[in-house]
Amino acid sequence: MKIRSLALGLLATSVACNDAPEQGTRSASKSVLTANATQRVSFHVVGSDTLSDSARILRILPEPDGDAIIALFADPGRRISAGLAVNDRRMSNPQLLWPDSVSGVWWTGSHTLAFTTSTGDGVRLVADVHAATMKIADTLDTRVGSPPAAMSVDSSVVQRARAYIDSVHVQPGGVARSAPLIYSVTRVVPSPDGTMAAFHAAARDSSTVVSNPSWFVLDRSSGIVTPVDRVTGPLVELPSSVGEWGGNNSFYYAKGRTIWEAGIQRVTSGPGGG
Repeated sequence: MKIRSLALGLLATSVACNDAPEQGTRSASKSVLTANATQRVSFHVVGSDTLSDSARILRILPEPDGDAIIALFADPGRRISAGLAVNDRRMSNPQLLWPDSVSGVWWTGSHTLAFTTSTGDGVRLVADVHAATMKIADTLDTRVGSPPAAMSVDSSVVQRARAYIDSVHVQPGGVARSAPLIYSVTRVVPSPDGTMAAFHAAARDSSTVVSNPSWFVLDRSSGIVTPVDRVTGPLVELPSSVGEWGGNNSFYYAKGRTIWEAGIQRVTSGPGGG
């Protein structure tokens, strides 16, 4: 009966979700995991230029301390395939770092950013992304290195994420009994210290159209999962490819042409605690 009660509880949590960012859930172990999401920045204007309706955020790279966010963006309407922009908490709009053809970008140190372009002419370095006037220079410094490898994902985290999605949508073993949609986990993003993981899920219909994307956060120590945000509609409005941790307590993701920041808080209380 306890297993059935847990499944029904998870289903009730899913039904309570709407298109606004969610608060977390409580487990029987008195652990609480919350995700409080707020809009961080809009990508309708970059610098002094207004982007077209076709603009999309391709990737985000939060600064380790969360102050600055680097974004790779495309705007087919303006013939931009991979522009680079930065936004920190003092900026009203993102500022343009490079107009197009950016192929790689990574943090090299405190406030210092490196990036490459598809023209293959070396590494460019931004010494201080918070400077009033940002200076970009070519460099041959071998200490700049290259983009770090992605963190590996523990299979147990993937299994827990899949079990949660299957329970919420009542699809044992990933098989829907009667619903026209089948939900699956599309991406898992471990936190830097490995104690938590964000995961993305979406639905697929019989014609393989993907829709209804969602982000969740999983606490590995307790197994608790809490919803972060969801969209009822096309995958492009909440893409799995645009979600990254900034430190261990903040998860950033794209929703349409906006970037959101979810503050993650985990609290464990003793027996009888609140």
